[in-house]
Amino acid sequence: MLMPAEVEAAARRSWQRLAWVGVYAVAMGLLEAACVVYLRRLLMPAGYDPGKPLPPEFLESGLARVELCREACTLAMLLAVAWLAGSNLRSRIAFFFFAFGTWDVLYYVGLRWWTGWPASVLDWDCLFLIPKPWYGPVLAPVLISGYFALACCVTLVREQRGRPLRWGALAIVTQLAAGTIWFWSFIKDAERIGELGYDAAEYSWLLFLTGAIIGLAGLTLAARPVRVAEALEL
Repeated sequence: MLMPAEVEAAARRSWQRLAWVGVYAVAMGLLEAACVVYLRRLLMPAGYDPGKPLPPEFLESGLARVELCREACTLAMLLAVAWLAGSNLRSRIAFFFFAFGTWDVLYYVGLRWWTGWPASVLDWDCLFLIPKPWYGPVLAPVLISGYFALACCVTLVREQRGRPLRWGALAIVTQLAAGTIWFWSFIKDAERIGELGYDAAEYSWLLFLTGAIIGLAGLTLAARPVRVAEALEL
């Protein structure tokens, strides 16, 4: 059994790792925003408006495959730093989503800083291309990123107190369900938006809210009091 001083030292190391993961994610988000600024100016057609969907000629070109590779590498980099920062599967997943959420928010901060876009958190953007274009208002992924950061902090606090979250089957299903609902909210109108623009679709905040409620319910379920031994299933 760990002594109080050992528990305190372990908690301090955990928060230090979280801080360094945050530094990494902030720098990575700003770096990616800078890269996107360069890419848009070099590769997009003259007069391309970042507030409009990606041009069909870009999505059908070889450059789209390069962009898919860039996005996959981004996920791999976030996963690698999270794996190094965590000590078990729970904490590694938590660090990954904390890094992902921080990176995502700072990406938009960087774009706003250097280009003045998005002018509003309700401006639409092409959020991701894997496996197909995701479209939605900037506010939606930012709020999801906030949920990721919250879940990460809850996970770490519970780890430090010797009462880790219990990710049983039902709790895991709720997180998968929330992620699936959010994913569908972003891709359901992708073809129509690609053809007619953002005015042809309206983001479903009802779907977003449904996913948020399910996700928070699952997090609450995982945080219910249990014996430490039972929580070691993950």
